[in-house]
Amino acid sequence: MEGLSHRIVNFIGGLLPLYIHDEVHGVWCARSLVDGTLIFPMGEAEDQDEELVAVHWQGEPSRRTIVQGVFMASIAVARYVELHNVAERAKDTKDEMAHLAHHFEIKTGASLSFDIQDDSELFPLVGRAVSRLGQEAVIEIIKKSIGL
Repeated sequence: MEGLSHRIVNFIGGLLPLYIHDEVHGVWCARSLVDGTLIFPMGEAEDQDEELVAVHWQGEPSRRTIVQGVFMASIAVARYVELHNVAERAKDTKDEMAHLAHHFEIKTGASLSFDIQDDSELFPLVGRAVSRLGQEAVIEIIKKSIGL
């Protein structure tokens, strides 16, 4: 039986074209097609928290971070929506983000680590920040704010 970490990794692996499913040493993981980063589910032992995933940055086992799976899924979904809505309006981005957040919840039983509200000013704010600072700078700020 698959635990939450497996369902999260499986969900991320389906976010084409950013991630793919990949089998490494007999374990199914999600591989970033951007930089080769691997996201592994954690073991399902009773003393481990099932929602944790192991992230091997650029695929290097020596550069390993253990993080809550919902944080990695949140970043993956945000980048996926960003990729699909580069030329779209903020409302379209918010709608797709809400759709994928709901889809993630149905598939995994967990919630992403951001709320999507109808009256949110988050997406226009992020859009303005990206246009002023650049996409990579904004992503780094978000990653630092959640401890990655």
